[in-house]
Amino acid sequence: MCRQIANPATGERIVFLRTAEDTDGELLEMDDFWADVDHRTPEHIHPAMEERWEVISGWVKFEIGGVERTVGPGDSIAAPPGTPHCARNVGEEPAQLRIQMRPALRWQEFVERLFALAASGQGDPRRMPDPDSLPALMREFRREVTPVPPG
Repeated sequence: MCRQIANPATGERIVFLRTAEDTDGELLEMDDFWADVDHRTPEHIHPAMEERWEVISGWVKFEIGGVERTVGPGDSIAAPPGTPHCARNVGEEPAQLRIQMRPALRWQEFVERLFALAASGQGDPRRMPDPDSLPALMREFRREVTPVPPG
């Protein structure tokens, strides 16, 4: 049975299809459902992981290493380790993406804890994590995710 989590602040839902335990740490595969037609991911870097997306439904604009590309159903795109990237739903409907993280590292745990912060009611009225929680979480998971350096 696949594990599901949801972020009440963004309406995002993730279904974990294959986990680090299933793949000896080589891969985490998940379906990511963006209910909000203006869903955006902040720009970030995965220092030690490749992130690959396949758009199942909807239209998503990716910026990877400063290059923008819009992809739709059946298209795939990837961000190599260490490459700044972000994405946003540019369609008029929700989007579904199949995401692969290689190697899996502790990405599932990071996302579960991030969504738990949103669900806990800590932080601002939109239920986003308080300003100190997110940097502390990112410091703990610095192999998985880092902010893009200024400049």
